[in-house]
Amino acid sequence: MPIARLPNGKFLYFAHVPKCAGTAVERYMMDRFGALGMHDGAYAARSDGDAWSLSPPQHMPETVRRDLLPNTLFDAIFATVRHPLLRLRSAFLFQREVERSLPAALPFHRWIETLPRSLVLAPYALHRHLRPMVETVPPDAIVFRIEDGLDALVAWLDRQAGTEDGPREIGTANRLADRLPDALPEVPLSRKVMARVADIYADDYARFDYPIDPDDTTKDT
Repeated sequence: MPIARLPNGKFLYFAHVPKCAGTAVERYMMDRFGALGMHDGAYAARSDGDAWSLSPPQHMPETVRRDLLPNTLFDAIFATVRHPLLRLRSAFLFQREVERSLPAALPFHRWIETLPRSLVLAPYALHRHLRPMVETVPPDAIVFRIEDGLDALVAWLDRQAGTEDGPREIGTANRLADRLPDALPEVPLSRKVMARVADIYADDYARFDYPIDPDDTTKDT
């Protein structure tokens, strides 16, 4: 839940949903507005014992955030979201191919079947990367879908700041293609898998108006 102070004195709260271009947006805001509050870019290095929380502060659950930092502290709240299936596939590939926390031969559809139990028993697993997006995005947040491009977010930040100074484009960060020496592995997305994810993350599909088939939204980029 990074907090930015704009040049005009406004405070913005960015509800960072994991695997939704959050790191790229944070870097953009730092380049444009300076240091962020409630942001720990080195959390992973401390998470084995020296961290003060169960997840990075930028992944703070909304139920915790609204008690500690009420909406009245902020001039505006925003979030970026992503098709739930593509978000989940990205998290799966990162854990299997980069972090190596999953067996190399584990198929996506079998991993999906472990999620309902994990969501109940281990809510902070993988630094909250598997939690539904609705658990992070406040009900009154301005929401930007990354499938629609992030130019609209840059324009919105211009209006909040009252200036167009600074970078004009939000770059990329933590792309799987940049972390792997070879091409991304194929992950079949069958109708059965689509339906299962849509059932597990039904609230995300409903709130952010995503179709079950991601190809009905846009091509995955």
